[in-house]
Order: sequence, then C-alpha cells, then structure tokens
Amino acid sequence: MIDPVHGLEHSHATLTKLALEVRQVVGDESGGQRAVRKRLLARLEVLREELLEHYAKEEEGLFPFVRRHLPSMAGEVDRLEQSHDAVCGSLVRLAHLVASDREVLAGDRSAVVALYDRFEKAYTKHSQDEAALFEELRRALDAPQRRQLAEMLTGL
Repeated sequence: MIDPVHGLEHSHATLTKLALEVRQVVGDESGGQRAVRKRLLARLEVLREELLEHYAKEEEGLFPFVRRHLPSMAGEVDRLEQSHDAVCGSLVRLAHLVASDREVLAGDRSAVVALYDRFEKAYTKHSQDEAALFEELRRALDAPQRRQLAEMLTGL
C-alpha cells in the first residue's frame, strides 16, 4: 500500500513543477507571440486539469475523512478548501485572458503577469498550509486509518 499522505504530497510536487513551467512561459518573450500564447494555453490547461484532479481527491476523500476521524483539524481543512477556490479562480481567469485576447502577450504583459502572480501567491500559501496538514496527518493517522484513507482515495 502506498501511504495516501505521501501520494498526495507527490501529486503536489507535480503541480508545483507545472506551475513553474507556466511561470517560465509567462516570462518567455522569445519566439513569436502566437507560439508563446499556444504554449501558455497548453501549459495552463494541463495545470488546470491536474489541479482539479488533486483538489477533487482532497475535497471528496481526504477532507471528509479528516473531518470525521480528526475533528480537531476541521478548521485547517476548511481553510484549505477555501484556498482551492482562490487558486482555481486565479488560474481560470488567467487562462480566460490568454485564450480570449490574441494581443495579450504583445508588448505590455502586465495583466498576464499580475494574474499569474495572484495565482502563484495563492498556490504557494496553499501549498505551505497543505504541507503542514500532511505533516500533522503523518503523526496522527494510525495504520488502519491510512489503509482506509488509501481505499477512499483509490476510487476517486
């Protein structure tokens, strides 16, 4: 059995890698505007799908499990759940801006950079808070609880 907490941490590492790839494309001024826009949209789409899958596992599996078995941690889970909305909202807005405005990467990129910065700040804060939760879960969950959580997450 793969430790479910470790599995969630590993998927977060993948998300961080994708976020850094998006940052690199946002700052890329080489090549044509069309090529950069196409790469950025592709990276944003992959990041969005990976985020949604990761957050679904947390919101449909991990968070209800924690609320049920470790009610003292419910406040932390509530805050993490709210931060999902901030992270996803900024990412969706960024993707919409890039998709809808063909000139958005020409010249002044301030709107794209500002939205990416908003996403990155929300994502970084969320990642730190989530790492703290994972650390607490490593200490608090016993072997039967880990198996139960792993089974719950497998179906999601």
